This record gives sequence, structure tokens and C-alpha cells, in this order.
Amino acid sequence: MNGSLPLPPESQVPPLPTQNRLATLLIGMAVANLVGAALLFGVTTLVSHYKDQAGAVLIYPSFILLPLIVGVVAAWFWRRLNRSLALNTLDALWTSLMALAAAWIFLREGVVCLVIVFPMLYALVLTGVIIGRLCFKANYTKLQLTIVPLLVLLTVTDAFYSADQRAEAADEILIQATPDKVWPHVLAFSEIPDQPNYWIFRLGLPYPTQTTNGGSFVGADRQCTFSDGIVIKERVAEFVPREKLTFDIVEQPTHPEAYGHITLHRGQFVLRDNRNGTTMLIGSSWYTLHVHPLWYFDLWTRDMTRAVHLRVMNHIRRLAEKEQ
Repeated sequence: MNGSLPLPPESQVPPLPTQNRLATLLIGMAVANLVGAALLFGVTTLVSHYKDQAGAVLIYPSFILLPLIVGVVAAWFWRRLNRSLALNTLDALWTSLMALAAAWIFLREGVVCLVIVFPMLYALVLTGVIIGRLCFKANYTKLQLTIVPLLVLLTVTDAFYSADQRAEAADEILIQATPDKVWPHVLAFSEIPDQPNYWIFRLGLPYPTQTTNGGSFVGADRQCTFSDGIVIKERVAEFVPREKLTFDIVEQPTHPEAYGHITLHRGQFVLRDNRNGTTMLIGSSWYTLHVHPLWYFDLWTRDMTRAVHLRVMNHIRRLAEKEQ
């Protein structure tokens, strides 16, 4: 005996009795999601009173910060369960699914939105669980001191990055027909008979079916009809016969999968004559996203925009090549 104190155990939190483990697991999931929902409501309420940049900085990082907090809160409830890291990945999965179910029931979020959100939501909740798993052990004091600055840095970085930015997406296809054969179908085309093969269209995202043309001049009205009876109203902004058609979006779609998440600005078709009986058709769209982080949601938006472009342009290609 040298009078020294015994070394502290790895964790000073006693394990939970077996009969209480499932209840604690479920309570942790429920309370963590309630905390996340309360914070989301509070942030949204504050932003509604601050329309300036200060309010924007507050709301933009919430998608990253709130799931992390949900994971950390859940980990605090589970600190006495002594769950393995493998089991914690499943715990985070069920917690994330519970959050999505609540968003579907109470916020009326669409299936497509939930599918898009899920990968990042799950990754962030799992990260929060792992952070909490480490923080709530007594011998990780140094890590506890570094976690908060890292979360603050993440929040501030995302806030500065998350200003709305206008983006462009473009695609092109080769058509075995001359521009004079392609041009009429760029101006307007009959209903697309093919069923959509893009998987998000099959989940419920509206897809283009037909376009009507109100005139071959700048200022003419156009309409692009989508599934579910959605009509996007357009107005011709540039008109160069057999070369370029540019149109502004004058009325935004009201479908719940898109409303409030994105602003559509402009669309364009450019025909490039290859001088060998073929035409390169280039379709472009300009939009602004209002969901953050932009880098994540823009990956999905570009993929979905490309599916819209290719569905329309492939239909134009088939119509033009039939006339050759």
C-alpha cells in the first residue's frame, strides 16, 4: 500500500439493469427526436422574426447541427446500456427513421424529400451518437473539450457556405436529324407515351409529359405539363429559329416535393448543326435551391434535373428522327 488512489474505471456510470434496457433505448430515441423537433420549431420561429442575414445564418446550419444534437441526446440516455458500436449504428438508424416518420405525419413532407434527406440525416445522427458515446465516458475529458469547438466550427462554416446561389445544369444528346427537323419539336411536343424509368420519378417526383407553344416570338407564352396535372408556365425570352429557344419561368410549381425548396428561373434549348445531317441538342436549366447544405442537395437536384432534360430531349430525338 503506498496510499495512492485507485485508478478510475473506464466509465463511472454503472450499467443499467437488463429489464430496463429496451425501455431506455426507446425513450432515448423518442426524447432525442422531441428535442430536435423543439429546437427546429424554435429556430424556425426566430427566423420568421428575422428576415435579414442574421436569421439566415441561424437557419442554414440547422440541418447539420440538429441531427447531431439528436444523436448526442440519444447517446446520453443510452450511456448505461454499454452498447457496441455496431449496435449503435442500428440505434441511429431507428432514431433517424423515427424522425422521418414524424416529418411525414406532422410536417406532411413528401416521400421524395424524405428519401433525399435520409442518407445525410442518418450519417449526422450516427455521428452525434458516436460523439455522445465518447463524451459521456469519464476518461475522455480532452475529447469533450474539443467536441464543442468542432461543432461550432462546422456550424459557422456551413452558415457562410449556405447563401443561396443560382445554379445551372446542362445536358446534351446527339440527334440523327438536321436542325430544321428538330426545331418544331423543341417548340412544342405531344404527350410523351413512355413510362418514366428514373427511380425518383417512380417514387412520386413529377415528370414532364407535354409542352405547348403559344407563339414563335419573344414574349410568347408556353406551358410545360408534368404528371399529377402540374403545369409550369413559361415565357419566351430568346428566339433564334433553328438555333436557340430560351424561356423564363413565370409561375413556380406548387407540388409539395418542390414548393419552397427550389426556385426555377429559366430553361433553354440550343441546337448545334454538325453539318453532317446530325444535330447536337443542348438543354439547360437555371435554378436556386433554398435547402442547405447546398453541396449535398445540389447533387440530388442536378441528378433529377438531368432526368427531366433527358426525358424531354430523348422524346424530341425520337420525333425528329422519324421524319428523316
